[in-house]
Amino acid sequence: MAAFYGGRTRPTMLGSAILMLQARRSAAQGRILLGRLAREGVVRNNAIFFAGSVGAGVFGYVFHFAIGRLLGPASYSIVASAVSAVYILTLPCLIVQLVAARFTSVAIAKNDASAIAPLARLLTIVSLVVGGVVALAIWLGAGWFASFLQLSDHRVVAILTVSTLLGMLVATNRGLLQGLRRFGALSVNLLADTSSRVVIGVVLVLAGVGPLGAVAAVIAGPAIAYLQSLTVVRRLPGGAPRRTIQIIDVARYAAPTAAAVFGVTYLFNIDVVLARHYLSASQAGIYAAGAVLARVVYFLGLTIAGVMFPEVATRHARDQSHFHVVDLSLLFLAAVGIVLAAVYALLPGLVLLPYGSQYAPVRPFLGVFAAALMLLALANLLVNYFLSVNSARFIAPLLGAGVLETVLMTAFHRDVGQFLAMLLVTTAVLAVSLAGLYAIDRFRV
Repeated sequence: MAAFYGGRTRPTMLGSAILMLQARRSAAQGRILLGRLAREGVVRNNAIFFAGSVGAGVFGYVFHFAIGRLLGPASYSIVASAVSAVYILTLPCLIVQLVAARFTSVAIAKNDASAIAPLARLLTIVSLVVGGVVALAIWLGAGWFASFLQLSDHRVVAILTVSTLLGMLVATNRGLLQGLRRFGALSVNLLADTSSRVVIGVVLVLAGVGPLGAVAAVIAGPAIAYLQSLTVVRRLPGGAPRRTIQIIDVARYAAPTAAAVFGVTYLFNIDVVLARHYLSASQAGIYAAGAVLARVVYFLGLTIAGVMFPEVATRHARDQSHFHVVDLSLLFLAAVGIVLAAVYALLPGLVLLPYGSQYAPVRPFLGVFAAALMLLALANLLVNYFLSVNSARFIAPLLGAGVLETVLMTAFHRDVGQFLAMLLVTTAVLAVSLAGLYAIDRFRV
């Protein structure tokens, strides 16, 4: 017996020693990676943009909490549906921001900062043209929009007509700031937007304007943010650029960017729109509340992806190593997402407190909502990685996920729980698919 246990002890002790050695080695590698990223400014930029985005997110959630409590579930569902429609209508805004960020990052990588001012003028002209066309299309289709969203007040649709124009103008300047890695100025701009929405929205609702006032505030915020951004971007470097960025260059990169923006934004918003269409007004309001509460996970993921994007784009343009930036971004986002999902699952009463008891039916679903949005945030970060290195390999799984979610929710919409299950399945499939594609790049020999 002694020999038997003695024979077992040696390999066990040896295995423990090996595991401890590997753990120490991993910890040392982690410290080296963090030190390297700190020297490169990645950690600092993440901290700045994370703090600014959290502040902007707080204002965003105060807006929804305040409007939700002031209006009640049925009227609030109108605002939530209109906000989701705004996200879909502002797809061109996200495209132009990514285009501005990448071309600015590449210009900085090639020491050609004088090319940024002509880029800003080009994208501003594009924004005015596209924004005007979209506004006209919404105006002509106002009846259809109002019917689909079950809006009795067509003035809500009228307000939405200017959303694309204002959004594209402010997105151009935000993309320039992102590409220049001026995350302090970018954070201030986001705070100006979201804080304005809260003040204007609450004042208009209390004044008796109702859901119309809340929707108007969603448009007023970007208008104020654009005016604020002009004070920053007007100081761009002058002089003749080494190479002027042409419209064909922008169009060529905008094509896969459009697919990315359409796919992610569609997945992010279509569930609330379909809930408004298929569920009762009260159930749609409950679903919208759960979706809004869980979106904090997704929005925090956007800040991490926003810092990663110009860093990876610049390094890729210089043919420098960049996978360590992506790895840390994924780990950081996963850690934040897991913690928040646990809080949502274990403390639903605390999370739901700002909305009040009338939204209590959403409590059992909050943890699943957070998990689904964490998976979508991870997928979005990977999409940003592919865009930063000018790769379109993400398009097929992303657009496929959009089709999958629509089909599932159209077929299975019995109640809030079934809607949420379809969202979780879709985001899980997408995250796993994109992670596989990234692994191929990451570990390619």
